[in-house]
Amino acid sequence: MSAESSHVIIVGAGPAGAVLANFLAIRGIRVTLLERQSDFSREFRGEAIAPAGREVLRTLDMDDVLDCVPHADPNVLEIFVKRERLLHLTTQDLGAEVELPRIYSQPALLEAIVGETTKRTNLVFERGASVKELLRENGRVVGVRVRNAEGERRLFADLVIGCDGRTSIVRRQAPLEVASEDLPMDVAWFKIPAPEAWKGECRLRACVENGHLMIGYITYDGMLQLAWLIPKGSFGEIRSRGMEALVGDMADHAPADLGDHLRRHAQDLARPFLLSTAADCVRNWSVPGALVIGDAAHTMSPVGGQGINIALRDAVVAANHLVPVLQCGPDPVALDSAAALIGGERMSEITQVQRLQARPPKIIFGSPRRANILFSLARVIRFAPVRAMVGRFVRPMIEGVSDVELRV
Repeated sequence: MSAESSHVIIVGAGPAGAVLANFLAIRGIRVTLLERQSDFSREFRGEAIAPAGREVLRTLDMDDVLDCVPHADPNVLEIFVKRERLLHLTTQDLGAEVELPRIYSQPALLEAIVGETTKRTNLVFERGASVKELLRENGRVVGVRVRNAEGERRLFADLVIGCDGRTSIVRRQAPLEVASEDLPMDVAWFKIPAPEAWKGECRLRACVENGHLMIGYITYDGMLQLAWLIPKGSFGEIRSRGMEALVGDMADHAPADLGDHLRRHAQDLARPFLLSTAADCVRNWSVPGALVIGDAAHTMSPVGGQGINIALRDAVVAANHLVPVLQCGPDPVALDSAAALIGGERMSEITQVQRLQARPPKIIFGSPRRANILFSLARVIRFAPVRAMVGRFVRPMIEGVSDVELRV
C-alpha cells in the first residue's frame, strides 16, 4: 500500500482545513478539499493570528508566499479603563522576545495556502461544493454526498474530516455530542476609516467601561476594525434606535479621541456584523470514518481571538497522528484509532483556554463590584507583581498551553 492509495476528504477550507490539507498532501496523501463558498471573502472570518498560530504557518515552508499576503503588525498596545489610558506599550517596550498578533487578510491568506499547496501537490480543491450528507456502509462513514453547480454526486474516502465551522454538517450528522456554555455577550464587528492620529502606527487598543468592551486595531487595508462586546441579546434593541444611536452608544464608552472620531464618521460605518458568541466542545472528536477539528470540534469565545490559533494547532496534532497511518495505506482500524487520539490530546488545551476566556466577560458583564476589582487591577498594572498575574492569563493566549510541534 502507498500513501496515494489513501484518500481523505476535508470539508471546509478555513484555516484548519487549508493547513491540514497541506500537511497531508505534501506528504503524498491524496486529499480532496471541499469549500462550499465560491469566494473566501464571502464569509465573516477572524483576522488576528497570535504567535502560537504563526508558528504553525511557518511549518508550511512557504514564508515567501505568506509574507506577500496583506497584513499588519501592531506596534502599539493601549488599554483604557473608564476612558482613562492605563497602559501604553510599544514593541520596543515589550522587547524582541515578545511577538504581538499579526492581522492578516484571511481570504488572501487562505487563497495563498490553498493555491501554493495545489501547485506543489496533487491536492484537489473544489469551490462551491456543499456537502449534504455523510455516506455510511456497515456503520462506518465512507464518504459524502456533495452538490456543486453541476449537480450532486457521491464521493468516497477512507476518512472524512470536518473543518466546516460551528454549523458543521459533519458534526451534526456524525452525530457528535456537544457540551456548551452560555456566554453573556455578543459582538458587533465593523470597519471605519482610521483616525489620522493613528496613521504611521499600527495600534491595538482595548477600552473597558460600564459593561462594554471595545477592541480596535488597524488592519492590513489601513482601516480601523472595531469589535464591540455588548450584553447578549441587546443588539436588536440598540440597532432599532438607528445607526446614529448605535454610534453614540459606542462613542460614549470610548476614550475622547476615539469617541469624537466615531461621531465624525458615523455615516462611514460599514454595516455592522453581529457575531452571536458561543463556547462549546464535542465530547468525542471522531466516529468510525469521520473526524472533526477546528470550530467544528469546538467553538471558542471571541475573548483573546483564539479561534484561528487553536484551529491551526488542531491541524498539527491531526497531521501527527494521521500521516503515519495514511502513509501505510487505508487500514480502517488503525485510522479510527489514530483519529480517536487527536481529541484526547487536544482537550487539555481547549479546556484550559475556554476556562480562561470565560473569566473576563463574567467580570465585565457581572456585578459592579467585580467590575471595580478589574478597574482597580488595571490601575496598578504598571507594577511587576500585577503584570506577572496578568501575564498568567495572557501568555496561554499568545503562546498556547500545550507543546504542539509538527513531527511528521
